[in-house]
Amino acid sequence: MLVIGVVVVVVAVWWLTLTSTLFHVSVRDGKVLVVRGRVPVSLLQAFAEAVADPVVKRGSIKASKTETGGQLWCTGDIGEGREQRMRNAFMLYPASQLRHAPVIEKPTLGQLSGIAWLAWFLERR
Repeated sequence: MLVIGVVVVVVAVWWLTLTSTLFHVSVRDGKVLVVRGRVPVSLLQAFAEAVADPVVKRGSIKASKTETGGQLWCTGDIGEGREQRMRNAFMLYPASQLRHAPVIEKPTLGQLSGIAWLAWFLERR
């Protein structure tokens, strides 16, 4: 019975993070991959330029909904200067443009589940 309760809590937390996340972009070796959500092409290009030179080995760029629009944060090898550059680009896009950005064409199982390592693994195939 305890195991079922733990599984329910884990699924509920996972679902809540999915609903509050605008997008999740993963960075590997200077390349970007949309793992979850919708990202305008020009914003994704700005992210790609920011992580390409010098090359960022690993990182994540995530945006979530807030009362005033959205908040962007980065994890991994992305430095504060690059993160601020990406935040500046992100602030140019109102929430309506984020909602109307193109969806991921032919998403992999990793992208459907929101699991970055699986998305990268299946993207290379």
